[in-house]
Amino acid sequence: MDLGLKNKNAAITGASQGIGEAIAHSLANEGCNIAICARNQKRMDQTIAELQAKGVKAVGVISDLSSEDGCQHFIEEAVQQLGSLQILVNNVGGMIPGTLASMAEETWNTAINVNLMAAIFSTKHSVEHLKNNEWARILNVTGFSGTQLFPGALSTTIPNAGLIGFNKLMANELGSNNITVNNICPGMVNTESWGPRGEAIAKIRNTTPEDLRNGFSAQTMLGRWAEPSEVGDLAAFLVSEKNSYMTGTTVEVCGGITKYIS
Repeated sequence: MDLGLKNKNAAITGASQGIGEAIAHSLANEGCNIAICARNQKRMDQTIAELQAKGVKAVGVISDLSSEDGCQHFIEEAVQQLGSLQILVNNVGGMIPGTLASMAEETWNTAINVNLMAAIFSTKHSVEHLKNNEWARILNVTGFSGTQLFPGALSTTIPNAGLIGFNKLMANELGSNNITVNNICPGMVNTESWGPRGEAIAKIRNTTPEDLRNGFSAQTMLGRWAEPSEVGDLAAFLVSEKNSYMTGTTVEVCGGITKYIS
């Protein structure tokens, strides 16, 4: 299926590795030009080279998205280097395992700024560029810790729940401009960042990383973790021309780990 993404321009936050990188590759496979940002130049350059090898324009911007200035810098550079912007993917973020007792004020500031405010500020500075198109898309990447209980995940549960609310508010505000705003909610995904993260969560839960991983697999209906490309390919559809009537929605790609009926 042609998703209608060829020669469109997308800005993806935090996309030098993991789920963001997978989304970038899925969009590039459809002919979409990509701007990514990261704090690690070497890793970002590697990802940019891989994207360019697909025949699309790909650019990287070093930027710290924990501040509004950093978010604005990335968006302005992305627009300048790509020429326009039709797609924004708010992906940057990550879990800082901890409990209410163990998480200090500085940890909370980092968690809220990176996991919630980066998406808000990146959206704020993208909207006027997105409005310059016949249609545009915003996709927020959260996680199932924002939709159900996930002990030890305070640093993502609270920001993710807030981002799901922000997603709905923006969908309502931007619908008249033919800009859809959706949220993709991954479950357990085989990314390299889950190595140290899993060790920290296992310690909090007084178990081993291997038992933790196997336990998560057993909770899914498919009995396994997702590969990053499985999230990336769904994201490509959600930001495409083919997805023209879904907005304000949270789409779970979690292998059935969530069991609620709503």
